[in-house]
Amino acid sequence: MSRTAVHWLRILQACGVARATAERWADVFADEVKDGTFSKGDADLGDFLPNILHEAMMLERMEENLNYTPEGLLATFGAARITPAQAQAVGRIPGKQAADQRAIANIVYGGEWGRKRLGNVAPNDGWTYRGRGPIGITGLDNYRRVGDLIGQNLVGIPDLLSQPRFALDACIAWWEDRIPDNMLGETTAIRKRVNGGTLGLAEVQALTIKAKAALEANHA
Repeated sequence: MSRTAVHWLRILQACGVARATAERWADVFADEVKDGTFSKGDADLGDFLPNILHEAMMLERMEENLNYTPEGLLATFGAARITPAQAQAVGRIPGKQAADQRAIANIVYGGEWGRKRLGNVAPNDGWTYRGRGPIGITGLDNYRRVGDLIGQNLVGIPDLLSQPRFALDACIAWWEDRIPDNMLGETTAIRKRVNGGTLGLAEVQALTIKAKAALEANHA
């Protein structure tokens, strides 16, 4: 039998999600995560939960935060994707200028890099298809692919990925599409697939311990 909202409330709180946020999401998890939702059940969930909780700041953030300083832009994306001059022009400079997040997205997710890796071709695609949802789905091609998987027009209505039920449904579809069963338990490999590197690895490893214990303690 699938876990109830009460189970999910306990699981999310045990992982560190604030109670009010856990209460908003518990019904969503109970409705979306059923027996057979994941190919390997709790083996998937034990890796899935820590990654989405970390990426979404414990389910508090459904859209990518691009409020970078010039230094942060260069450290995160590199000079090959945003030049020092561009970073200085659009980055947040305390006491002087706010970050131009739209311009940042269009620079770092646009150009030749964005076309080849994300399918972004129009001038505003970087911003339109910026990271959304708990897993941070990014880029036109990924919006189209996941939208096809869940039967929703994410390309035409990208804000659906900021709404909890669509967001979780999309994350699950992305996970089942991109994380093979033989990768489960390989936290470092999964982080590279989710985030492109090992950023947040230590935090996800700590969350994995909590998530697996919480899932074990809250069987359906």
